[in-house]
Parts: sequence; C-alpha cells; structure tokens
Amino acid sequence: MEYKLLLASDGSDNAVRAAEFAAELAAAAPIIKITVMVVNDILEHMKYYSPLRSPVVLEEVDVFFKEKAQEALEKTMEVFEKRGIKAEGVTKMGNPAQEVVDYAHEGNFSLIVIGSRGMGSLKGIVLGSVSSKVIHLADCPVTVVK
Repeated sequence: MEYKLLLASDGSDNAVRAAEFAAELAAAAPIIKITVMVVNDILEHMKYYSPLRSPVVLEEVDVFFKEKAQEALEKTMEVFEKRGIKAEGVTKMGNPAQEVVDYAHEGNFSLIVIGSRGMGSLKGIVLGSVSSKVIHLADCPVTVVK
C-alpha cells in the first residue's frame, strides 16, 4: 500500500509545528509521498474589498493573496528541505477545509496533518476552525498538531 501524507498549512507557527511533526513521521515511517498544501480563501477576503471592485484592484488583491500563499508554502517546505525530506507543494484558492478534504480524497491520501489553529483564530472561534471542519469532512485519518 502506498502511504501518502497531506500537510495542510497556512504558514502560521502551528502549521510549522505540524510540518515538523509530519517530518518526524516521515523519518520514522516509510512514507511514500508528502504533499504540502496551502489554501487561500480569496472570496472570504474579497468581502472587505467590495467597494473597490475595479478590475485593477481585483487583480492586485488576487496577486497579493497568491504571493501570501506562496510565502506560506515556502516557509512550510523549508521544514522538509532542512531535513532532506522530499515533499511537493501545491497552492489552491477556495474554502480551505473543503479544498483540503477534496484534494486528500482525490489524491487517495492516507493521512492529513494540520495545525490546531492558524492565522484566523478569531474566525475559528466564531465559525469553527479549519482543522475542525477537516476532521468532520475527511474520509481519511486526520492528525491535529497543537
């Protein structure tokens, strides 16, 4: 059986701790594939820019969030690179929990690893955290790292 690990990250300190945990797992067990995934929910952020919906502003906002996703991915990938562990990275736009769960399902991942609370902690308190949603929606095991 091919063992595949999906690490969901937003570049936060908890996400980096989750990456360190995943790297320890990879060193201790024969994990075939590690994928680091960063999802930016640009539509959620766009609510705050609604009065500024010109094409130029929308393009600038899109570029900004794509750059932030890439920065988060690079920060997380460093954890694996420092340990000499091969991992691939992917960025997506959309609802973070749903994108992670869909990607894990479509890619037939064996395990999802995610930090307990990311950058949106206030939103998590009010609406339910991404990690909680992933736990409830995923069809594979999920490890939440504090």
